[in-house]
Amino acid sequence: MGAMLPPPPSIAHLRAAGLLPKEVLAWQPSEIMWRVHRTTGSHVLPWNALREFGPILRFDQHPLPRGDHPGYGVWYGASSPRGALAEAFRSARVIDRHRGDPYLTGVRFTRVLRLLDVSGIGGGAWATRVGGSQALDSAPHRLSQHWARTIHRAHTGLDGVIYRGRFAGSTSVVVVERAADAFPQRPVLSLPLSHPGLADAVDTAAHELGYVVI
Repeated sequence: MGAMLPPPPSIAHLRAAGLLPKEVLAWQPSEIMWRVHRTTGSHVLPWNALREFGPILRFDQHPLPRGDHPGYGVWYGASSPRGALAEAFRSARVIDRHRGDPYLTGVRFTRVLRLLDVSGIGGGAWATRVGGSQALDSAPHRLSQHWARTIHRAHTGLDGVIYRGRFAGSTSVVVVERAADAFPQRPVLSLPLSHPGLADAVDTAAHELGYVVI
């Protein structure tokens, strides 16, 4: 699928193409964004901290080469706990409830977020219209990161990108540093995956995804 995704057009081209109403989705403060994150080990960040080291993941907009880039932050989340679990444990397809003491955290942002829809979730076709394709959400990271850098610099009024998660097919979001002011003081929920109250949800998600729970 990566071969179907060309390099992004220039920043000037993206600016000239503009953004149509269906291409920018408004993530409302009433909606919960879910994230699975480690709380012990190396390179651990608080639940509300944006990662400034990169690029690593799909839509990291950090400049090259990979390293610390103060002022360029990313925070990934999913619209459902299953989506968050699918992405967090995608490599081994094993939900390890103990290594790194992972937590499931739900966040309601304090204002509306303006997110570029690169997967056509809202009915738009931005990626195709500007010369790309729907492969943005599944292409090799080096390609999607190139697009992310260009989007970030072309559209300074966006808070991030909304896309289809590759492993659960659910809505996923990457928020950039422009949305740092939208994080609440406290999450809606934040519990270790080993908490008895999450056992049914974790087991159900694992069954639906074909993952193993340990």
